[in-house]
Amino acid sequence: MTLSRILLTLSLVLFTLPAFGQNFSCSIGTRPSCLGFGDTVCSSSGQCVDQAAQCFNRYQCNFEGFTCKSNVTACVNDYDDLLRTHNTLVDDFNGLLQERDRLRDDLREMLNVVRDLEEDLENVQSCLIFASTFEDAQFCMP
Repeated sequence: MTLSRILLTLSLVLFTLPAFGQNFSCSIGTRPSCLGFGDTVCSSSGQCVDQAAQCFNRYQCNFEGFTCKSNVTACVNDYDDLLRTHNTLVDDFNGLLQERDRLRDDLREMLNVVRDLEEDLENVQSCLIFASTFEDAQFCMP
C-alpha cells in the first residue's frame, strides 16, 4: 500500500467515527430519548430511583393513572382551596372598595354641608355686627 492510500483510508475512518458515535437504534416499541446532565438509563429489569423516591408496589395505580404515592390529588385539592380563598379575598376587596367609595361620597356631602353652614354663620355674624337695633338683629336669622 502506498502512503497516499494509507492516509486516505485513515482519514475516511477518522471522519466516519463521529458519525457512528452519533447514530443509534431502538428496539421495536421503544422511543429514543435525550438525557440531561445527571440523568441515568436503566434496563427494563433494573430499578433506578433518585434520593427522594418512595417505594410502591409495581402496577399499583389510582384512577388518575399515577402511582398511589402520587400527590396529584392533594395538589389539585390544595389548588382548589387556594382558588376559593383567592376568590373570597377578591370579593371582600371589591366590597371594601364599594364601602370606601360610599364613605368618600358621604364625606364629600358632609363637607359641602359644613361649608354651607360656615357661610351661613359668617353671614349671621356680619349681619349682627352691623345691626344697630334688636329688630335689625332679628332679620339676621337665616
